[in-house]
Amino acid sequence: MTFEHPFGTLQSYRPAIRVTSVTKHDAERKRKILEYIAAMLRANGVPPSVREIAAAVGLASTSAVHHHLQALAEEGYLERRASRSRAIRLTPKTALQLGLAAELTPQSMAREARLLTVVGEIAAGGPIEAYPTAEEQVAVPDLLAPAGDAYLLRVRGDSMVEALIADGDYVVIRPQETARNGDIVVAQVEENAVTLKRFFREDGRVRLQPANASYPPQFYDSVRVQGKLIGVIRRVD
Repeated sequence: MTFEHPFGTLQSYRPAIRVTSVTKHDAERKRKILEYIAAMLRANGVPPSVREIAAAVGLASTSAVHHHLQALAEEGYLERRASRSRAIRLTPKTALQLGLAAELTPQSMAREARLLTVVGEIAAGGPIEAYPTAEEQVAVPDLLAPAGDAYLLRVRGDSMVEALIADGDYVVIRPQETARNGDIVVAQVEENAVTLKRFFREDGRVRLQPANASYPPQFYDSVRVQGKLIGVIRRVD
């Protein structure tokens, strides 16, 4: 038994998603968008960005993605919040139509996310020059960044691997100018050089301790603490 479906002819276990006044190509693109959002929710717990959707489904512009997302929202297949660019939720209607797990639908909205800006790179090795990029944003679960002006840095190097911080990870940083012994901090050690290390104040100087036995500690008369590590994000492909 089959159903007439604007996304194509489907078997009975995939009931029709009824989309009106669109071409077959547009309907197929919408289906791919819904399935990609569902896959990213399963893998990461947060929805993809508009640019990620565009790349995944072969759209040349983010405006085209916004157009399809708006249409899907009007048709009841997803919900969006204007204040958060990644705040996309699949509705129970979509979950039933595509056979998605219940955890992808609004019944479990504990997984709220904040959109944080990646402001640059941070050395997990020797100090590197600090520079603001402010070009990339990543959705971060509220559990990792519950409040305040948290931001993200991309890690370069392997000196903190024993603290489970690897090259390519994103670290969630809470801005602050003080630190206690043992805190992992963003420390400015020269005018334009910062590093990510565990902080210790001892014998009238500061020890910045790597979390990798291959790296020696770094000693400074003083450093400027710019923020404290409160979370780590790693994408697993």
